[in-house]
Amino acid sequence: MIDGVYVLRPGAWKPPAIVPPDVQREAADALAALRSGTAPVSHDAAKRWVAHLANRCNGSQLPPDAKLMGAVSDILANGYPAALFTDAAVFDRVARKFRFWPGWAELSEALDAERTRLRDAWGRLSVLAKGGAPAPQRRRTQPEEDRTAGPRVMSETTEKLMADFWARNGGRPAQRNMGAPAVMNRGEG
Repeated sequence: MIDGVYVLRPGAWKPPAIVPPDVQREAADALAALRSGTAPVSHDAAKRWVAHLANRCNGSQLPPDAKLMGAVSDILANGYPAALFTDAAVFDRVARKFRFWPGWAELSEALDAERTRLRDAWGRLSVLAKGGAPAPQRRRTQPEEDRTAGPRVMSETTEKLMADFWARNGGRPAQRNMGAPAVMNRGEG
């Protein structure tokens, strides 16, 4: 809350616990469409995309062909998925980052961000297609019989503190025998 107003900030995506069947089908269809675009981009598609980016960034002053072909070869060498180069929204996001023709460092950073975005979408869709969040993993505890029994061991400092406490408060109470059966006196006899 800021000044009495709730401010919603985006956080990490949390998968729903239950996904309706129609949403599962839609997610499975979207996942299938996305799967078809995960193959590495072809040379022609990368060349067209780079040429389009060059026109968008520089307008009438196009970079030399050597720079364009260098970008194409770097895209092919990094194995970017074809889905990045067929989606108009991806192109717009990348093109908006550059006013002039970018160097490979800037272009690869933008393409890596888009690849990460694609992987996140893939992960989310696969969770939705499977029906929601997996059951939380409970920590496995040791069975009672496997746990070590007996008194706990105290550190030296703790033992000194306890001895000082009992010295100030009338001495340590008598040790109870926890293994012996309890005998109750009910006033009989």
